[in-house]
Amino acid sequence: MDDTDAKLLARIQSDFPLVEQPFACLGKELGLSEADVIERLAALRRKGLIRRIGPVLDPEKVGRVGALGAMAVPHDRIEAVAAAVSACPAVTHNYQRVPLNGTCPYNLWFTLTASSQQGLHEAAVAMERAAGLPVALLPVRRKFKIGVRFTFSDDDANG
Repeated sequence: MDDTDAKLLARIQSDFPLVEQPFACLGKELGLSEADVIERLAALRRKGLIRRIGPVLDPEKVGRVGALGAMAVPHDRIEAVAAAVSACPAVTHNYQRVPLNGTCPYNLWFTLTASSQQGLHEAAVAMERAAGLPVALLPVRRKFKIGVRFTFSDDDANG
C-alpha cells in the first residue's frame, strides 16, 4: 500500500460521494482518474484490505435489534463452529478471541441483528443446534459508539 492508497482508504471511510460517478469524484479530489481509483480499490480488495464498500446502517433506525453473542468453543472445533455461526444470516461479524480463563470462558464472539428480540432468540437457538454448544446472547441495552474510522497517517488522526 502506497501513500495514494492510504489517502484513498482514509477518504472513502466517511462522506462517500453520493453522486452518479463517485469514483470520478474521488479521483478528482485525489488527483487520479476514475479508472485509477477503481483499479486501486479493486487491488486493495484483492489484497484483503477492503472487504466491501457500502453503507453502515444503524439497526435501530431501520427497525432492527442487535445483540452480542458468545460461545465457549473447544479449540479443536473452532473452525467448524465459526463456520456454522458465520452461516447464520443474522450474524454480521464473527471473531475468535483468547478466553480469559477463570473470568470469561468465551473464545468466539459475534454480533447479530434481527427484526425482533424473538428473532435474535431464534437465531441463537439455531446456532446452538448447529454447533451443539450454548450461546450467551447479550442484547443491546444502550449504545455508546457506532462506527469506526481507521487512520493511515498522523495527518488522518488530526483531521
